[in-house]
Amino acid sequence: MVLNLQQILDDLSDIKKDVSAIQGIINQAPFQPTDDKPMSLTEAAEFLGIAEQTIYQNIRKVPHRKRFGRLYFFKAELLAYLDGHEINQSRKPRS
Repeated sequence: MVLNLQQILDDLSDIKKDVSAIQGIINQAPFQPTDDKPMSLTEAAEFLGIAEQTIYQNIRKVPHRKRFGRLYFFKAELLAYLDGHEINQSRKPRS
């Protein structure tokens, strides 16, 4: 198979267009926090800038997990809650 220079340049141009399109998609994607480490009630209150008592008063609304008698919060879920997005309830056990 013999390639001429023009065919190589055309293929390279197509590749550059594809890369630009992919970069545009990546830049438009919303930021997804990757910190999956659970936070304690104190850490969650600090993160949200509210009192622990406020979280307790609104615990039915605030996304959380309860294990071994302790409450755990995840940053991504708290941010989604603040933005008004619903949390996937199938992943969240009842507390």
